[in-house]
Amino acid sequence: MIKEAIRHNPNSNMAYAYDTDHLHIYLQTGKSDIDKVEMLFGDPHEWVPVNGQYHWVIETKERKILEKKYSTELFDYWFTEEIAPFKRAKYAFILYKGGEVYFYGSKKLMKIDLEADRKIIYDGFEYFCYPYMNEEDIVKPLPWIQDTIWYQIFPERFRKASNTKGNYLPWGEYPNGLNNNMFFGGNILGIIEAIPYLKNLGINGIYFTPIFYASTAHKYDTIDYFKIDPSFGTNQQFKQMVKACHQAGIKVMLDAVFNHCGWFHPYFQDVIRKGKKSKYYDCFYIESDEIINFPLKNNAPKIEGRVYPNYRTFAFTPFMPKLKTSNPIMEKYLLKVASFWIKKFDIDGWRLDVSNEVSHAFWRKFKQVVTKIKPDIYILGENWEDSTPWLGRDQFDAVMNYELSYPIWQFFTFKDVNRINAQEFSYKINEILVRYPRNVAGQMFNLIDSHDTMRILHRANQNKDIVKLAYLFLFSFCGSPAIFYGDEIGLDGGKDPDNRRCMIWDETKQDKELFAFFQWLISLRKSFPSLKNIDIKWLYTENNLLVYQKDDIFFFINNNNQDQTLSLPETIKNKKVTDLYSNKIIHLKGDLSIKAYGFFIFKTI
Repeated sequence: MIKEAIRHNPNSNMAYAYDTDHLHIYLQTGKSDIDKVEMLFGDPHEWVPVNGQYHWVIETKERKILEKKYSTELFDYWFTEEIAPFKRAKYAFILYKGGEVYFYGSKKLMKIDLEADRKIIYDGFEYFCYPYMNEEDIVKPLPWIQDTIWYQIFPERFRKASNTKGNYLPWGEYPNGLNNNMFFGGNILGIIEAIPYLKNLGINGIYFTPIFYASTAHKYDTIDYFKIDPSFGTNQQFKQMVKACHQAGIKVMLDAVFNHCGWFHPYFQDVIRKGKKSKYYDCFYIESDEIINFPLKNNAPKIEGRVYPNYRTFAFTPFMPKLKTSNPIMEKYLLKVASFWIKKFDIDGWRLDVSNEVSHAFWRKFKQVVTKIKPDIYILGENWEDSTPWLGRDQFDAVMNYELSYPIWQFFTFKDVNRINAQEFSYKINEILVRYPRNVAGQMFNLIDSHDTMRILHRANQNKDIVKLAYLFLFSFCGSPAIFYGDEIGLDGGKDPDNRRCMIWDETKQDKELFAFFQWLISLRKSFPSLKNIDIKWLYTENNLLVYQKDDIFFFINNNNQDQTLSLPETIKNKKVTDLYSNKIIHLKGDLSIKAYGFFIFKTI
């Protein structure tokens, strides 16, 4: 037995209240090391009469066998869902290895004899404890999130309204490449014009990168959090856009940049002018009496090479001073911003930029403030790694699921990745599935690319069939799938800022076949609830072939540059099925041939 691989943490992702009645419990063991796991489970205070004597209820109950739910490269994960009628529980595990039996509780792992060691087995002090299933601690998924298909828009490059005036660069022309100080005139009125296009595509949620007044094209250097950037339009036009989106059944999520502001934000400019005499001095992290330790040009940093400013910043850029959210002035200001856009404009979500660098204390207050105004608002953090400390009732509903993006890039694409095979891919997906409680996993914001990454078409060496396969997997995964603007018509782009190209509106230059695929994929997601389910049953993961099952739907993905034939799993062999792509009924035989970079989705009849 690999004893050091055995792990269970109570009151964590391994033991949590799924709802007011059910506890979800996981046990980790070494890969293929344990034959069977049983659960000892019951109320810590319930004693029942047996033959005239009272016994702890667990002694009178039949042990439940756990399901081996997931396997990764190193571990197996065993799962059970238990009903706790009195909202509390004590529990322990019985492990079977060959002819040996082990007891595993909160204080020990020991070899036992099931009959001779009853005193040990039923000693409640050795058990794990779930003290109480307090309703206010239970994550309650937002009803609308799993049904949402997001579309990310970078406003400056999405669409310029037909009557736009101003000194802008010609749309989509950048012979010498892109930078963050090039302006093409994308605006809010252009987005309103595009709502019929988005409705036709099928999406029902838009995530906007920042729209507030700022200096750059990306707007992550905010100057005024209460004002729409003039190049985008006015606050009134934004209100008109939100109303138009809602009428079209589209939710609206804005980007809150609360980790830092822009160089020209009036609070920071006041600090530059007055130093310690500024009432905003403690709204930032100033680390030297000499605040500015670099040259200026036109009252802005003139940067050549790496600079280490005498104040804390996002990364090392002096253009983005870090905000001290523990300062009462700054805290009040930012919470007022968060409230303003909900109260005045009825937005549906906040995406929180660089959220893992802002204090948990601030996010807890943020959650209390915004949910008091709009209880079903979606709070999404930008975290790129394990986000367990942020996910639960008191901070975020979800994070941008880059932990899912990584293995998708590694398996399906080629650029800037350490490639993995189908088996390794399934292991990594299983790791994600056990990382967070199931009522959290269903709310995650799942993406393949964004304004911070290469576009998927670029990663796939312009092979749109690979783009289809990657998005097909994304749309079959639990959570809320997201499309980066332009992916659906073949927009290319490398690393930031090249990934922020202008949307292609000339229909002769759009990939219409790819657009039709995305329409079908969105329709598929909406039509078959099984795609939103958390559980995946892996049936075959060799030779870059993925075969997996979700309820009565079977997925076959050939991520290979050659046609492949495989023997069908017994569960679907010689069965009549509906091909959900062609919408034809077919009768399967024993084998199935799949074209290079091809796929099938079958639903049993």
